[in-house]
Amino acid sequence: MAPQPKRRPIMVVLAGVTGAGKTTFTSVASDREDLGIGDGLDPCTQDPQAVQLTVAGRSVILIDTPGFDDKDRSDMEILEDIGKWLSKQGFTKHLDGLILLHPITQDFDSTLEKRRTRLLEKILGKNAYKRVAVATTMWGSLVSEKEVESDIRRRWGETGVWDDFRQGGATLTKHFNNKESAHRIIQIIIDRSDEAKGAGVLLQEELARKGARFTDTSLGRELETILEDDICVIQDLLLEHRCERPPESYRKSQNSWERWKWCQWEEEYNELTKNLELRQIQLRRLNSFIVLYSRSPNGKHSQSQCGI
Repeated sequence: MAPQPKRRPIMVVLAGVTGAGKTTFTSVASDREDLGIGDGLDPCTQDPQAVQLTVAGRSVILIDTPGFDDKDRSDMEILEDIGKWLSKQGFTKHLDGLILLHPITQDFDSTLEKRRTRLLEKILGKNAYKRVAVATTMWGSLVSEKEVESDIRRRWGETGVWDDFRQGGATLTKHFNNKESAHRIIQIIIDRSDEAKGAGVLLQEELARKGARFTDTSLGRELETILEDDICVIQDLLLEHRCERPPESYRKSQNSWERWKWCQWEEEYNELTKNLELRQIQLRRLNSFIVLYSRSPNGKHSQSQCGI
């Protein structure tokens, strides 16, 4: 009997907010105790990290990513960095699925959550939603599950923030913070990937072009639109704020209220200016990122990246 061809590793991205338990999930799934695990909401994973493990005889590469809702980086920056890192490492070639961890103990801004879900769509594409598992975590921290169950059903139901995932065939499940539970969830991605027979995700397909500029991808365009919209909003706020500028005499006034009024205005103005400059830098950096494909001797494509 001819030997069976060796199957490539299953590539799974692990995503979620800071404190969702992504690194803990990776640790229990892989029996790795050397992975840094954050305390509370303190983010530990600042850059994506790939960990190899075996699930039911299949080789799996679990890609642990930085947490959303980071006080130092916006969700948009994090997803931009994840997308670039995946393309740079070549993992977009065979990205099999996504596990989105959601801690039931935290409340979230629904607007930010919808934006985050929309950006994830630009990485995966709706055709890949069957290879998404939304896994709720922190069940051991609850006294009563009734209210939480209702909130999860609302998010998963019609018009909920995960409705697109649900309609696209994603799986909603629970994670109980142990190896058996983690492997069960990973197995969902393995089974769905086998059913898809190697079909790619949206970012993978869009980058499979020679000299692909990151802003030519759906993710890149969405990030570019968000940045441009944010810049316009901040510019309008700055213009409005300049019109509210206190008299110059307030700057060194002997009146404590007038000095406070000036300091408050100046602090808000400086913060707006800082945010504007930050987004302008992010937009330039985004526009400079190019993923280059070149043919290797065996005729297959390989990836590299550069900035201009």
